[in-house]
Amino acid sequence: MDKGWLIVTKQEMTKMRIDDAFVAVTLLKLIPQEVVRYKTQEKDGYISAVVGIEKKELKKDKWQKISYRKMQEYKVDDSFVSAHQAGSVLDLGLIDGVTHVDVTGISKGKGFQGMVKKFHIKGWWATHGHKFTRTGWSKGNRKPRRTLKGHPHAGHMGVQRITLKNIPIIDKIIKDNEALVVLKWSIPGAYNSLVTLTIK
Repeated sequence: MDKGWLIVTKQEMTKMRIDDAFVAVTLLKLIPQEVVRYKTQEKDGYISAVVGIEKKELKKDKWQKISYRKMQEYKVDDSFVSAHQAGSVLDLGLIDGVTHVDVTGISKGKGFQGMVKKFHIKGWWATHGHKFTRTGWSKGNRKPRRTLKGHPHAGHMGVQRITLKNIPIIDKIIKDNEALVVLKWSIPGAYNSLVTLTIK
């Protein structure tokens, strides 16, 4: 069972000097989030925490209900429930003493791509007057007269859910009412896209 989660937005990449070497890092900005409620075994059949991010302002004269930019469920244990009651705000205190986290995000969309870019095939030679430099070679035999499943083809690339395991935490920065997490290496996602940090 995981110890907790934080939802952040990807800001930018830069570099830091670590052990006499420049290392690529990614800056992630913490956004306002709170535990909305808990799902229980008796009522819902399982135990989880419902986390809402970026609560929207209400117009009480129009009888609007509380709404969030996004709501996400996470499986929790009794220790998390006892430490965070419904309505409590989640902050960078969850990663105090934590050195590595798992990162989950949606990769950038790259549109329709060929096999050279999508699957890194070599392609044909570039001389002797042919037009098949970036094609995918043969697609199969005469029979069964259809392409077989699992064979690489050109198609849509990107917009996939990617999870990176054990990404080192370089630093935490709290300045001007903003909280930033500095992670080593690159993180999947575009600018300002939502990224989930899973604390083991």
